[in-house]
Parts: sequence; C-alpha cells; structure tokens
Amino acid sequence: MITKESPLKGMNIGTAATVAIRELPGLHTIDLRVAPGTSTQAAVAEALGMDLLGKPGQILKESISGGGDAQALCLAPDWWLIIGFQEAEYKLKLLQSNNHYHFSVVDVSGQRTTIELEGPKVREVLAHLWDQDLREKSFPIASVSQGLMAKATVIVCHIAPFRYRVMVRSSFALHLWKALADAAEEWM
Repeated sequence: MITKESPLKGMNIGTAATVAIRELPGLHTIDLRVAPGTSTQAAVAEALGMDLLGKPGQILKESISGGGDAQALCLAPDWWLIIGFQEAEYKLKLLQSNNHYHFSVVDVSGQRTTIELEGPKVREVLAHLWDQDLREKSFPIASVSQGLMAKATVIVCHIAPFRYRVMVRSSFALHLWKALADAAEEWM
C-alpha cells in the first residue's frame, strides 16, 4: 500500500465545547461491491467476520480480530465502504482467487479525506452547507448519506451524539475545509 500525503496535513481548529473540526488522516478504506443476498455476499461476510446485511444509509460497526473497530458503510444494496480494517483487502483477495465468487474490492484509502466535526454546534455548522435534515429522528447515529456540500460530492456519517464525519475527494478537501471553517466562524 502506498501512503499518500494528506491534502490537509492534519489540520485542526476549534474546540469540542462549541465545534471542533479536524482531519482524520490515513483511514484505511476498502470499496466493496457485492451482489446482495447471494452466496458470494455470505462468503464475503464470513471472510471479513462482519455482518453485511444492513440497508443503504446504515453504518455497521464491528470489532475485528487483533483489536479495534471497523465500520461498514452501506452506500447502496451492493456497495460498501469498509473503514479501519487493514486486513480486509488481503482476506477478500484470497476469497476472490476462488473463481466461484465474483465481487469487486479496491483499496481507496487515498481517494478521500475525512473531516470530523464535533460539538454542540455541529448541526448548525453543517446546516450551512448540507441540505439534508440532520435532526436525530431523520439522521440518527449510525446513519450515512451521500450528497453535495459546498459543491463537492461527500459522504456524511453520524458517528456519535454531536459528532459527524465528512468524507470528500482529496482534490476537494481544502475547498471543503475552508467552507466548513467559514460556516463555523461564529462559534470559534
């Protein structure tokens, strides 16, 4: 795996007392495409030791062998982003070498930059740039959605109370960072 330099170089502003914005550099991310409800999906789930039976818009959190947690973001019935599971690609490539199973697995770690926002004013900041309803009843914890934020394609994850992650293409990371910092200025 080639280590790519972060476009934000670990930038961090604000405080969790109001709103903090920080980059989470180097999150290992695997793009997985597998037909839902098939024996292939069952074999992939078994190889990863993860439940892949969620529906689009859900984040599944799993403890993985060797310690730590991995997240499986269900972006479509056949599309998953596996985050934080270093051995996932290796395990899936072994399974893929069996010609009986057909699925796609690609390391996309360098494709996106992850920005985390935390604090009691985080919804107000995101509301400046995001059209979707972020209230708890519409976008509860463990939810994921895709859309546009400051004209950049993003994936937004609701991780914990008052904590969100925004994944953006690396080429748009600085642009989105500036838009988020501008939206948060009154609470800094």
